[in-house]
Amino acid sequence: MEPDNQGSDASSVNDSLTDEAPLLNPSSSKPKLTQFVVLLCGVSTIGGFLFGYDTGVVSGALIKLKDDFHLSDRQQEWIVGIAVAAAAVGAALGGFTSSRFGRKPSIIVSSIFFTLGSVLLFTAKSFIMLILGRTVLGLGVGLASMVVPPYIAESSPAAYRGKLVTAFGASICSGQAIASLVDGAFSTVHEGWRWMLGIATVPSVIMGVGMLLLPESARLLVQKGKLKEAEATLIKITGQNDITAELREISETLNKETEYSSNGFLHMVRQIYRSVPVKRAIAIGCALQAFQQLAGINTVMYYSTTMIQMAGISDDSLAIWLSCIPSFVNAVFALVSMAIIEKVPRRKLLLSTLIGTIVGLMLLGGAYYSISRSTAPVNQANSTCPTDDVITSCGSCVAHPDCVFCSTDRSTEGRCIKPTITDNCTEPDMKYRVSEVCYSPYSWTIIATMVFYIAMFATGIGTLAWTINSEIYPMWVRGYALSLSTMTNWMFNLLIAFTFLDLTNILTKYGAFWLYAGITIVGWVLFYFRLPETRGVSLERVEQLFS
Repeated sequence: MEPDNQGSDASSVNDSLTDEAPLLNPSSSKPKLTQFVVLLCGVSTIGGFLFGYDTGVVSGALIKLKDDFHLSDRQQEWIVGIAVAAAAVGAALGGFTSSRFGRKPSIIVSSIFFTLGSVLLFTAKSFIMLILGRTVLGLGVGLASMVVPPYIAESSPAAYRGKLVTAFGASICSGQAIASLVDGAFSTVHEGWRWMLGIATVPSVIMGVGMLLLPESARLLVQKGKLKEAEATLIKITGQNDITAELREISETLNKETEYSSNGFLHMVRQIYRSVPVKRAIAIGCALQAFQQLAGINTVMYYSTTMIQMAGISDDSLAIWLSCIPSFVNAVFALVSMAIIEKVPRRKLLLSTLIGTIVGLMLLGGAYYSISRSTAPVNQANSTCPTDDVITSCGSCVAHPDCVFCSTDRSTEGRCIKPTITDNCTEPDMKYRVSEVCYSPYSWTIIATMVFYIAMFATGIGTLAWTINSEIYPMWVRGYALSLSTMTNWMFNLLIAFTFLDLTNILTKYGAFWLYAGITIVGWVLFYFRLPETRGVSLERVEQLFS
């Protein structure tokens, strides 16, 4: 494959986006969706459910862990972030294990990681054990996120591929929704966080056992020379007895892959470098995963309960239950995306919902700005908590770790003081004491803006980043490319997880979300000029999209 040195201008790119006819699967009739394919996708997408559950459940569990283990902001970020860092490692391993040993064994290994991690968290007695459990769990999450989408894509008829791969994204959202319910159910139970974190053992065992009964990807069976097994698998997938054409197309693609990969990894890298279409595909795939995270979604999914408390709702149990709302909105609109994925062009759906995502982030920032200006005022003359900053409200008072706000009522003027030895306000009539969360009449706006933001995100890039990435790489480079794009997702996920609480302190809560909005605008411009349409394109012909 020789390099293509010609750049493409905006018009030629957009011409290729809409000219799908030569690339469509030539089959004249839509194939039947067999029960076997439904079962295969149902079992494998449990990996997506566990991905969502284990990343979402930490939102409510963190509130309880913070009290039981006396965690600082940095320790909370570590509990969230270490799982994300381990997931990046798991995604990198997934590229190697899925190519070397197969998709099926890799998914089974991920279920072992899910089970072991959940058991460690359920039995945790220290901060170190929490970190260890989250690390093991993260390896499972990363491995599943890398392996499950291509396993589904390679086991699905082209006419249903988009919908079935999108089911993986929808299962992530479903897992996050169920996690929020479990958080709420155990929010008033002593050490309820153990059940929140440990209950994931059940679906992980089901996935592991279920995968033992399912076949390997037909494409990998052909690659390993197991043609009889590949033929039997394809018959089950297509529901047709004559699968000669499918086998021939897979064999031709694999011959090309062998040509490039037989001389080792460095030779593969050189071939990727020489192929402009493949470099473009990898660049856009990694960009999709990066901007999915830079749009700030995991500030909401990991810290939703904390965000609700930041808005002025101090009751732990109420905040946990309220966090169910954005989680369920996420699940519902992921299902909406799944329902329309084959009816609406991928490109148009992504660009239109990204505009809504940007608006949602701006509104979230605006809601926090309104809340910051509406907390009870401080009587500076009678306040005794010295700081370098001017303290004018309850919110600016409790932003300092050595200060508390005292007043006769949560909405009236009060004093900003250093707490006494007994941790109470000094005056008898000042019985309302605040050290973390100030009351605001605009607290409800956070829930409303979260709902809008998540609806736009889940319908678009939340699911489409996974769907499009499963479609845009030619078979000979798919394992490497998917590993790279999935690692990109987890690295930017890690960046968000480890910086959100610090970012709210540096830029303020509203400043953080306005920053995410600005970054997402950059992503929209990039996708407008560089993202091609992939709906209905055969996996074996997708390389032409970026020519």
